[in-house]
Amino acid sequence: MAAAIAVAALLLAPRVRADEQAELEKARAAYLAKNYQDAEDRFRVLLDPQTGIKDRQLLAQARMVLGAVYLAEKRQAEGREMFEKILLDDPQFEPDPLGFPTEVLNTFIDVRSALRDRLNAAAAAAAKAEAERKAKEEAERKRQAERLKVLEALAAEERTTVKSSRLVASVPFGAGQFQNRQPVLGWVFLGLEASLLVASVVTVPVYVVARDRALEEVALGDPERKAAQYKDRADVARWVNLGFSGALGLAMGVGIAQAHVAFVDERVERRPRQLPAFRVTPTAAPVYGAAGAGGVIGAAGTF
Repeated sequence: MAAAIAVAALLLAPRVRADEQAELEKARAAYLAKNYQDAEDRFRVLLDPQTGIKDRQLLAQARMVLGAVYLAEKRQAEGREMFEKILLDDPQFEPDPLGFPTEVLNTFIDVRSALRDRLNAAAAAAAKAEAERKAKEEAERKRQAERLKVLEALAAEERTTVKSSRLVASVPFGAGQFQNRQPVLGWVFLGLEASLLVASVVTVPVYVVARDRALEEVALGDPERKAAQYKDRADVARWVNLGFSGALGLAMGVGIAQAHVAFVDERVERRPRQLPAFRVTPTAAPVYGAAGAGGVIGAAGTF
């Protein structure tokens, strides 16, 4: 049946076009005879979207003549509108220069020029809108990329709030400085105070030995000169020990005071954290319903 319909259409097409051509010539003859109302009525039938001309070339010719009819009737707007329809369907259409008056041809040329400008303006506006859309998409893409970088940076960093202790700040040997995240000062106070402590401890046995030797010399009846030497050595060791001890106390006091001045109740610590790997796992599941059994396949992402 489909083949028969196709063959019938092929056979009828030339006849239909011949009939349309004949009707078009009749309408054109009415226009040339200046019977404009009859020509308009005929062209309206020919240009009916449902029952009128289907051939594209004949349709353009019919519109051209109807536009000429409108111009002859001093209906400029309708004539120009008909010419616009012709050019919108076929921008390369050229009217027969011998079939129409100069006024009609000039009007058609003016319509083509105005339409070209309008189409160019529309094309420029569309290009501008497209450029703006692309620029907006690019800006959005960059914004999303920056946002993703920020999220990745946040995800790759672990933040921990650490509370500080006044008790630790009161501990000497740089403990307060290390708690305040001042490692350089911490090592300075630690080294200084440790050195003074060692010096203070070392001078104690020197003092004790010198004092005991002085007492022994006196007990043995040795000359007082020798005993005096040991006594002087003991006195020097004692004063040196007192000096180191005083310096140690002063360094401890300064270190503790500085630790309390720079004390911060709490701080945020940042530690690097490795981002988990993103994995895609295929999934499949059976589905049962009133229409029968089936299945669903897909993919699941985990990280």
